[in-house]
Amino acid sequence: MKMIKVYILIILFVLLGACSDDTVTFNDENLENAVLDELRINEELTERGVETVTDLDLSGENIDSLSGIEALYNLEVLDVSNNNIEDVSVLLELNSLEEVTIAANPVIDDSEQSELLGELSEQGITVIETQQLGDPDGPGGFLWQVENEETTVYLLGTIHAGTRDFYPLHESIETAYYEADVVVPEINLNDLNMYDMQQTQQELGMYEEGTTIEDHVSSEVYEQLDEIISDLGMDIEMVESYKPWLLSSLIQSLRLQQLGYLHGVDEYFLNQAVIDGKEVEALETFESQFEVLASPSEEYQMAMLEDSLVSLDQFDEEMTNMFELYKAGDPDDLVEYLFDEDATVTEEEEAYMEELNDNRNYNMAEQIDEYLTTNDGMTYFVIVGAAHLTIEPHIVSILEEEGYTVEHIH
Repeated sequence: MKMIKVYILIILFVLLGACSDDTVTFNDENLENAVLDELRINEELTERGVETVTDLDLSGENIDSLSGIEALYNLEVLDVSNNNIEDVSVLLELNSLEEVTIAANPVIDDSEQSELLGELSEQGITVIETQQLGDPDGPGGFLWQVENEETTVYLLGTIHAGTRDFYPLHESIETAYYEADVVVPEINLNDLNMYDMQQTQQELGMYEEGTTIEDHVSSEVYEQLDEIISDLGMDIEMVESYKPWLLSSLIQSLRLQQLGYLHGVDEYFLNQAVIDGKEVEALETFESQFEVLASPSEEYQMAMLEDSLVSLDQFDEEMTNMFELYKAGDPDDLVEYLFDEDATVTEEEEAYMEELNDNRNYNMAEQIDEYLTTNDGMTYFVIVGAAHLTIEPHIVSILEEEGYTVEHIH
C-alpha cells in the first residue's frame, strides 16, 4: 500500500435605528473568546456587529460569568451548557431570547437562581436544564468497546482538527465520554511544557550546521515554499532553519487554521474533562511524537514537504473529503481514501509507516491491556487518531490477538 498524501494522513495520527460602533466588552475572557470564535471574528466585537447574531453555541467553554451577553440584543437561541455559570440574571435583559440551554452549570443547584430560571420560563422562554448527551444524528462512527469483568475501555478514533459545527458528536460517543472515569488521549494538550516543546523542536527540527532550507531544495521548490509561507502571513526568514518535516507540519497546521479547522476532537474532550474534573492520563509524550515525525531520511522528508506544497483550494478539497468520511464513520471508506492499494510501496515508506503506525499501536495497546488486566472497575475513554483503529496492525486487532472481544458499537 502507498500513502496518497502523507500530510493528510498525519492529521489522523498526531497529534484551528442604527447602532453605534462602540466595542462590546465581557468580564469573562473565556466568554469573550468563545463569542468571537463562534462568530469567526478575529478582532473586537462592536455593537453594530451584533445586529445579526441570533443563535450562539457557547457550551463547554469554561465560562464563569455571562456579563456582557446582554449586548447581543437580537439573540434568540443560546446554549451555555457545561460551563461554570452561577448567575443567570443578565439573561432577563435579552428581550429577543426564545430558548436557553443552561444544563450542567452550578446555577441549576442554586434555589435563588432557580427562581430566575422560572421567571425566564414565565416569559415564554424555553429553559433546558437537563443535559442531552450528544446528537442522535451526530457525526462520527469510530467507536469500539472492550470489557474485562468490571473494567470498560472505550476506543474512539478521532481527527485532530475540526470545526465548531462538528459538535456535539453522536450520542453514543458523548455517552461513552460521560461514563468515563479516566480520559486517555495520545498526549494531554492541556499539560504541555512549551519551553520543553520548543527545545525538542529545535533539537529535532532545525538545522544546526548553519544551513537553511534553501540550501537543501531546488530553486523551484524554494520559490513555492516562499510563496505559501507568505500566503500564510509569515516571512520565509522566520522558518528558513526548519527541516522539511517541521516545515510540512507547520504548513498543514497553519492551513487548517486558515480554513477554520480550529476544534479537534481530542481538544474538545480534553477541555470538557477539565470542566468535569475527570482524570486525564496520556498514552504518549510530545517528545515521542516529534521523534517519529523526524525519523525519515532527509530525502523522504523532502518528498513530504513537496507533497504539502499544494494550493489552498486543493488542500481545502482534500480536507473536506476526509472530514466528510470521518463524519460518515465507515473505517473501510476512510482507509480506501488514504491509500492506493495498487501502488508500489518503497522500503522507506514501509519503515516510516512502521514508526508512525505499527510500533505506536503496539505500545498503546499494551497500556490499554494494562488497564484491562488491572481490572480496577474503572471506565476509560481512549481517544486516538482514527488511523490507529483502522490501519493494520491497529489497536483493535492487536487487542483481539491478545484474546479480547472488541465490539464496534458505533
